[in-house]
Amino acid sequence: MNAVCKAHLQTLSYSRKLVATRMKRETTKFDKLSNFSCNEVLLKLPSSQTSLLSRLIAPSAGLTRNIHVLTDVDVYDISSNEIRRIAKSRFGGFQEGFTCVAVNCPSCNHPLSTAAKNASNDLGKLHINLRTGYSFCTQCFLCGPWSSFAKYIQALDVYNLIKPEKAASCPPSIAQHLSHYTDTATSMTEANEMRRLWNSAQPIQSLSEETLVPFLDKLNLGDLSMDTLKKMVAKINVDLHQLILPCLTSRDAEFRSVKILTPNDKESEANESDARAEMEDYGIEEKNLPKHQPWLLGYHLAKGKDEVILTATAADTLTALDCLAVPAVCLPSGISNLPLSTMAFLESFRKITLWLGHGVQGTESARAFARKLGEKRCHLIRSSEETPSALQCRMKGRNVAQVLKAALPMTHKSVTTFSSLRKEVYEEITQSSKVSGVRWRRFPILTDLLKGHRRGELTVFTGPTGAGKTTFLSEYSLDLCGQDVRTLWGSFEIRNVRLAKMMLQQFSGLLLENETRETFDIVADKFEKLPMYYLAFHGQQNVISVLEAMSHAVYVHDISHVIIDNLQFMMGTSNENSSLDRYHRQDQIIGSFRRFATDNNVHVTLVIHPRKEAMEELSTSSIFGGAKASQEADNILILQDKRTNDPNHRRKYLEVSKNRYAGDLGIMPLEFHKESLSFAPRKKNATSGSTNKVVNAYWQPGRAQ
Repeated sequence: MNAVCKAHLQTLSYSRKLVATRMKRETTKFDKLSNFSCNEVLLKLPSSQTSLLSRLIAPSAGLTRNIHVLTDVDVYDISSNEIRRIAKSRFGGFQEGFTCVAVNCPSCNHPLSTAAKNASNDLGKLHINLRTGYSFCTQCFLCGPWSSFAKYIQALDVYNLIKPEKAASCPPSIAQHLSHYTDTATSMTEANEMRRLWNSAQPIQSLSEETLVPFLDKLNLGDLSMDTLKKMVAKINVDLHQLILPCLTSRDAEFRSVKILTPNDKESEANESDARAEMEDYGIEEKNLPKHQPWLLGYHLAKGKDEVILTATAADTLTALDCLAVPAVCLPSGISNLPLSTMAFLESFRKITLWLGHGVQGTESARAFARKLGEKRCHLIRSSEETPSALQCRMKGRNVAQVLKAALPMTHKSVTTFSSLRKEVYEEITQSSKVSGVRWRRFPILTDLLKGHRRGELTVFTGPTGAGKTTFLSEYSLDLCGQDVRTLWGSFEIRNVRLAKMMLQQFSGLLLENETRETFDIVADKFEKLPMYYLAFHGQQNVISVLEAMSHAVYVHDISHVIIDNLQFMMGTSNENSSLDRYHRQDQIIGSFRRFATDNNVHVTLVIHPRKEAMEELSTSSIFGGAKASQEADNILILQDKRTNDPNHRRKYLEVSKNRYAGDLGIMPLEFHKESLSFAPRKKNATSGSTNKVVNAYWQPGRAQ
């Protein structure tokens, strides 16, 4: 991967402090800073100005918060062959895996380490991801990006040159460069709560059958055997309200996190079109403590085996363990994403069956995970009415073992047969509402036209300059991101700070400039939980660099929606294509994004400016360039901006001029609300106000009635 990708991915953590300061301080203080990116300011300004900048950006000590910082996006120009060469020359050999190479962990094997003194035979293995260089030890939990690992290699080489006679007996410690995986400061409260909850709970075997069975019935787990619960070292809290399951890395290890299962007595308010209704397993609420962690529930029972079943919920894992001879583990984040640290634990399994449930979204996530884990060793149980999740199968009286036998291997993406497509064809006919994708909550008319947001498609979006394309796309993507559609924003026209500020205002429905810092923190805390990522590109960029950064984000963060605003910023930057005319170059770029969407099963929304023509109303032929854009696109959306007799008022509407999936064309009227920067129809009772209103109005503005 090209070195130009380095540090081009950011989360809201990057821009949060800048956004807060922008909204509260005078604009003139930031005019001089607007020409620099955050990294450029910190690197290039003199120390005196840097300290001034830190005072402007940082809130007061009482308001300072620890913000989650992404650590696995540090991409360097390192090939898999180079990683193998270094592993062989520095560690005397390696074990080739499906996604990693494993070497003896320098921390576990260090002469001064406690693990090395007490170990009898097998010490930890440091797994180095062949694509990103990210390292993780499955025993001492040492981890870090390739940049940190490379610094350790340099220190090792220097030490060997200076003190060759002592190199074997006391090499430098790798822990000075990598770090042991620990809970971050923001999750220490969760870690303390986990310990308190675990210590106050009672073991499952201490309860009588008369007490235990009614509680398990509330979780729809009444058929579980006591033996399965004992193997999982399950506990129940004192008031018999929660089932607590520890995540263990081995049978005698200390637990690192817990999964908490609580009966959900409230009926879901989500209707059938709501994607979240598909995420619920018959009234069971699951919670992780700490929330962000890489540990696999049930791994201590699967360790050392050749085959494993991956599930998305703890209830499915318990059901599979109770019904099947094959061990099962639960992913730490469900169908949301597969962390690189978790992949190290799965490296030893020769066969992985993905049984994630959750309908179409679960199947799409399973395919994305299979590409990361290696398709040759992965099998898939497609979620459908006939083969739902393991828990649902048992509740419906189906044979769970027979469903497992129906798992199909992940075949080559370019070769298929009708037999492998038969179930999908049947679902296209009978379950069109579920197959059509994630539905917009803020734009119900758009859902009626496009039927939903689907992976693997290319949407071309156009409209006049200044009509509000970026503003609309911000809300359009925010709606989907709030439904766990992991989104990557590539804004080359406006900086990420301004984009994040606009999203915060749309997210809250409030004019945040008039609100207190407490209100801002509440809104920002909720917004940070969304799976939203940003590319740090700005201005003219090379399309190859952009595609490499996108590819990295899809692999590491399981991105399913990419927005590029806009295509014109990637034209005219490649010297090797200087002989090509502008239209030909644009066709090549569009073809690259089309292939990216198909190969990675990711939805790409691409903004293209219209031709500079005096036209009252735009059409498909108004898109700048040749016919490639309209031919390759699955959807074409046009933001129309028509003048009226009143010069202060314009009539805006979104026109769907191409819809390859459903074929429905039409328009969606738009009314812009300046206070919330929103195009969505307002709720009748949506008002801005106090902090409590912000909390309760979370995502309420713009929801379909």
